[in-house]
Amino acid sequence: MRHLPFFVVASAVGLMTIACGSGRDRSGFENDRAGNASSSGQPSEAPGGNLGSSGSEPSSSGQPATCAATVNQATRAEVDIIVVIDTSGSMMEETNQVKQNLNAFATSIGNSGLDYNVIMIAEKPQKLPFTPPGFTPPGICVQPPLAGADCADGPKFHHLNTGVGSTDSLQIILDKYSQYSAWLRQTAYKVFIEVTDDNSSLAYATFDQQLLAKSPQHFGDANARRYIFNSICGYKRNTPVLSSEKCSSAENTGDQYQHLSQLTGGTVDAVCETSYASVFDNIAKGLITKLGCEFAFPKTDNGQPTDPTTVVVTYSPGDGSPGKALTQVTDASKCGANPDGWFYDNAASPTKILFCPSTCDGPGADTAGKLEVAVGCAAPPPK
Repeated sequence: MRHLPFFVVASAVGLMTIACGSGRDRSGFENDRAGNASSSGQPSEAPGGNLGSSGSEPSSSGQPATCAATVNQATRAEVDIIVVIDTSGSMMEETNQVKQNLNAFATSIGNSGLDYNVIMIAEKPQKLPFTPPGFTPPGICVQPPLAGADCADGPKFHHLNTGVGSTDSLQIILDKYSQYSAWLRQTAYKVFIEVTDDNSSLAYATFDQQLLAKSPQHFGDANARRYIFNSICGYKRNTPVLSSEKCSSAENTGDQYQHLSQLTGGTVDAVCETSYASVFDNIAKGLITKLGCEFAFPKTDNGQPTDPTTVVVTYSPGDGSPGKALTQVTDASKCGANPDGWFYDNAASPTKILFCPSTCDGPGADTAGKLEVAVGCAAPPPK
């Protein structure tokens, strides 16, 4: 499975050459001026050479004038991961598996390029004056480096200490929203990971409706949800999702959670696995695959829309071979004929740059490479 560098590409048109007709900064993003100017003091062109014509008159040499854009800084996309764990008595082994694998999961997400935060909703172990031999208090205490020492929060980790029963996970997500919402970032995509061997007493459709009503800014709406629900539940591997079969140690199939995963494009996996390494790896790969091909359309500093005809997406391979401009196509139907294609979600009023599948598997899968956007010069028309 591919591991995509997840960059939301922020662009800048800083100091432009005289041929561009203006030195005004249109971008509102960080501009990597340092180290990107040529020896003559002019901005360097982005990978792929000439980014397009400025539309100005030919130069004194008789050649058409061109526009050289500066190399642009990129900022990472944001994702808030909310892990909800059933800490009832039947979940001791499963809770321990989450504890053992959560740090590796976070590392995998970070290596993909995502700017992540993890929020855990689960009971912490109680500190008892005397612990009988062989007794482990229920609950979970996440270890460093994700969390701090002695069950404390970390820079990218927050723990809401609350009991979660066998059937009330979805209701707790709704009821405790005011207690964890301050840790959510408005611009981040929300990713839930449910861990339980039982089912929800709250219907999935009711949960979805009430969650969307909590905050459309965080969770989106019924036409464009901004959350993904992943289920580690009683699903039995190698059976269809929503099968009536459950895995060996589960109390229930967890069909309400599976419905949510289907609704939001999440992953369904088995709570009964003796090692959660592959379980969390599957969630990471599914998340990166779903979100790794979407990039933010650049905006200007003064809030004016960027002219979509002046955007060029460039790719610099991690092996040091020459960079190139990727090919803009009109829509997804043209992807098959253009192996390095990309397109806008809305050609008239874009909000996203979307990669074609082959681009995800090629430039997008190059974790050592760079994906950047240049803005301000006339781009080639889409194919």
